[in-house]
Amino acid sequence: MDENLGAARAASGSRAGPGGASPPTTASSGARPRPARGRARRLLGAVLVLVVAVVGAPLAYQEYQVSRSAGAVRRGFAAHRYREAREPLRRWLRQRPRSAEAHYYRAWLALVTNQPNEAAEAIDQATKLGADATLLSPLTGIYWARAGRLNQAEPLLRAAFQRNAEPQIEIAQELAGIYLKTYRLPQAGVAIERWRTLAPEDPQPYLWSNEVATRTDTDPSVLIRNYRAALELDPNLDRARLGLAQQLSKARRFDEAEQEYRAYLQRNPQDVSALVGLGRNAFQQGDIHGATRSFEAALEINPRQPDALKELAQAELRLGRYDRACQRFERLIPIEPYDHEVRYAYAQALKLNGDAARARTETELAGRLRKEHDHMLQFRYHLKDPNDVASRYEVAKWLLEHGHAEEGLKWTREVLRADPRHAPTHRLLADYYQRHGDPGLANYHQLMASSIAPQR
Repeated sequence: MDENLGAARAASGSRAGPGGASPPTTASSGARPRPARGRARRLLGAVLVLVVAVVGAPLAYQEYQVSRSAGAVRRGFAAHRYREAREPLRRWLRQRPRSAEAHYYRAWLALVTNQPNEAAEAIDQATKLGADATLLSPLTGIYWARAGRLNQAEPLLRAAFQRNAEPQIEIAQELAGIYLKTYRLPQAGVAIERWRTLAPEDPQPYLWSNEVATRTDTDPSVLIRNYRAALELDPNLDRARLGLAQQLSKARRFDEAEQEYRAYLQRNPQDVSALVGLGRNAFQQGDIHGATRSFEAALEINPRQPDALKELAQAELRLGRYDRACQRFERLIPIEPYDHEVRYAYAQALKLNGDAARARTETELAGRLRKEHDHMLQFRYHLKDPNDVASRYEVAKWLLEHGHAEEGLKWTREVLRADPRHAPTHRLLADYYQRHGDPGLANYHQLMASSIAPQR
């Protein structure tokens, strides 16, 4: 301060008195300027500006980086380019680990990449940090749908679907799945069509469209067109290749069907259903020997393959080998005891082989089985309410008791999703698993059934 003051005095020159003394200040002359104090203030201000600049520059740069990461994530997700958005999202979460929006996108990405545990944790974190519930509800709906909680998922997904909320593709897909499982086919078709529009590069909506079409009286040409469209997007989509071969054969386009069957079997040589399909395709063209080779090849892989046994029995009938046909049917009936078509064909073989009495017995049994089968088809067709657990239980029970275990178990799962404490279904499953040598599951369902108080 003294040095600054001295410099200021020297600079004033003429104002100094003899010996360097300053002239006295008088009232008439006014207050004398204090250049040293003013200079100090200016210096202090400059220092403060410099400090603010030094401290504030990193903060501003950090905010710029956060904004840049967040912008890249928002643009990437809006365009459904999730791979591009992955690294910016990681940076954003490092920079702002308590950002509710960043955790929302983290949950979205986890669902898209099928990481349910990561999705659940991110949804929970975003909720705690105050994320908009309207944004999170579609993600919760997707998570619940994939976890099998269809009743909780459907209202969330339906509302999100109606307002075109994101992620639109996953919402449409999961809602379509719920509608298909509950046999609401028109609604499923609407959801699938939006999925296809939003994801034109994805072959799966074409396959799902055929799931709807095969349950209605859709012209085979529509199925063929959808399978071909899927294969154009993914030539290695085996499910589409096999479906195309089957539909071409049904449309009596046998040469095209054979070509597709053989292309499929090159990639899946152990698939007995494809070998049976190839054999049936040959059989319809009158190539009995070629058909027999395919059926025998299927039985080498699975000696209890019912369709191969059925077709070989029919081939024996066609060749007039009635005794061998009866032997084939006798191997088949324990595998498919409730198939009315098998019983009718067996009755025909018995009659041709000279056993009229047994033929009449089998014909009568086939007639009863067919009536039951037709009744159940009508019952299932008219079953629209996904919460009608009593009717769904009857369908499941009939299927399990008539040898359709895989489909019957699916129906029991639908019942228990709607009503986890449905005692008749638990008793049905306890009996089923006991018969099939799974005492653990049998005991579990028996315990569940016995713990539920009967309704009055």
